[in-house]
Amino acid sequence: MTDLLHLAATFLWLSFIAVGGGLGVLPEMQRQVVTRYGWVTTREFVDGYTLAQLTPGPSMLVAIFVGYRAHGFVGALVAATAMFMPTSLLTALIARRWERLRSRPWALAIERALAPVGIGLMAAGVYTLARSAVHDWVTAALAAAAAVVLAARWLPPVLVVLAGGVVGWLVRS
Repeated sequence: MTDLLHLAATFLWLSFIAVGGGLGVLPEMQRQVVTRYGWVTTREFVDGYTLAQLTPGPSMLVAIFVGYRAHGFVGALVAATAMFMPTSLLTALIARRWERLRSRPWALAIERALAPVGIGLMAAGVYTLARSAVHDWVTAALAAAAAVVLAARWLPPVLVVLAGGVVGWLVRS
């Protein structure tokens, strides 16, 4: 029961620091769920994030994966509720009033200040994923090829992830 409370508290505060999207919170999420609590391994975390990218919806569905690995269905439900419900309610509350407040100087300052914070947090998320997932020449080559294909917009991201998985599996087999 105590560990479920830790799970809920962890994903609750992580949900509030996800500035700029889920990618921005990944370094801290990985530190918490892998290093601090050991709910998943580094490999499982990367795999869970990859699976979350393949599903429709937010990339933070990795929280549900971590919760499930830690405590089964109940853990998945606790993690999902803690990760999504509070910020969804806060967003709904603020969104209704934001258009009216948006033109005020303090609101413009907040929007401008959060943009570089979000970009920095997303860059940290990319670095964390790369550090965890790129560990030899095969994964480095796949990551570089995926970056080129995504930057050029030759294929949808889902196809790039699937193709990378298939190529990685074929090379390892």
